[in-house]
Amino acid sequence: MVKCKLCGERAVVKIRYAKTYLCPKHFTEFIERKVKKSLIRYRMVSRGSKMAVAISGGKDSAVMLHVLSKLSKDMGFNLIAIHIDLGIEGYSEKCVDAVLSLTSSLGIKCLVVRLKDLVGRGVGDLARITKRPPCSVCGIVKRYLINAVSIELGVDAVALGHNADDIIAYTFKSFMLQDLESIPKLGPKTESIDDLAVGRVRPLYEVYERETLIYALVNKVPFVQDRCPLMPRKSLEFKIKDVFTDLEYSMPGIKLSYLKNLAKRLSDYPKPGTPVRSCGVCGLISSEPKCGFCKLTERVTGRALGKEVRDRLKSLIINLV
Repeated sequence: MVKCKLCGERAVVKIRYAKTYLCPKHFTEFIERKVKKSLIRYRMVSRGSKMAVAISGGKDSAVMLHVLSKLSKDMGFNLIAIHIDLGIEGYSEKCVDAVLSLTSSLGIKCLVVRLKDLVGRGVGDLARITKRPPCSVCGIVKRYLINAVSIELGVDAVALGHNADDIIAYTFKSFMLQDLESIPKLGPKTESIDDLAVGRVRPLYEVYERETLIYALVNKVPFVQDRCPLMPRKSLEFKIKDVFTDLEYSMPGIKLSYLKNLAKRLSDYPKPGTPVRSCGVCGLISSEPKCGFCKLTERVTGRALGKEVRDRLKSLIINLV
């Protein structure tokens, strides 16, 4: 039996880059300390601040909320959860159930925003009608609604559940395609832009995907294990993850080195060439006269729905609060 290096109990995980074996209790503490260090190092939160947590129902955002719930008591910040129900038949229902189970157990308020209630269709229909990849449409919808809700809630930041492997894949893909302007947006923290966008933080910036899965299992955190049925079987991001997983095995800690050095050098990357502005329809952040969400909904329904959606979100928030 392999024993925990700290207490001698049965170990459940080997942390290669830390050269240690840990039991469930000490692994949990290890991850929570790691997230706390990231919150402090990257100045993601301050005492008395209010943070929205975007939770999908998957393991990463569920673990993020579970950890932040513990840390918020010690660090003195407040949490509210946001879940976007994307209207994916047979899948979104499971996500809502997992999210409400978790937020209820933690005593955290959760705002569930249903896409079908706002625009009359789920993300699959939007993708089919516009002939765009489902993941592209999903990204537009989630980014818009999470930002819109966060602005109406008046939070200081919104936490996203991207783990270390996700961020490596996204930034490496951007570098390969020479989309260098996108890289600073994928760092541990982005700043708010008054009345246009709420700043985003990534508390799992230095937590590996394997670690979030183990944390969820040993702490019995409810999450949906099914894969999203609209997600492609294989993509460039998956291939990049595979490459870095192989590198990590032979060079433990290479992922952390990549991420820490990336965070230090984000300011070296070019700023967006197109200045941000407010959307002429809904007033939120855009690089063009109309934001992506308003253009998407106009193409599907015949009219841009951003302003109407924001008005409906205000009503949802009033009822929640």
